[in-house]
Amino acid sequence: MKQLRFFAIITAVLGFLSVLALFFLYMSLADIAHNEPDQGLEWRIAGICMLVLASFVISTFVTLGFMLKKLNLRDVPQS
Repeated sequence: MKQLRFFAIITAVLGFLSVLALFFLYMSLADIAHNEPDQGLEWRIAGICMLVLASFVISTFVTLGFMLKKLNLRDVPQS
C-alpha cells in the first residue's frame, strides 16, 4: 500500500510538471520553427521536456501496475 501511495504521489507531481513541460515545449518549438538565432537553449528545453513527459508515462504505467496488483481481478464476480 505504501508503494502504491508513493507512486501515486510521484505520478501526480509528474502530471503537473508534464502540463508545464507541454507549454515550454510548445514555446521552444515555436522559436525553433521561426529560425531564431542561437537555438541551443530551445533544443535543450525540448529535450528536458521530453524527459519529463517520458518519465510521466513510465510512472503512470508503474502506478497502474501496482493498482492492478492491489485489485485482485480473480475475485471480481461474473455478471
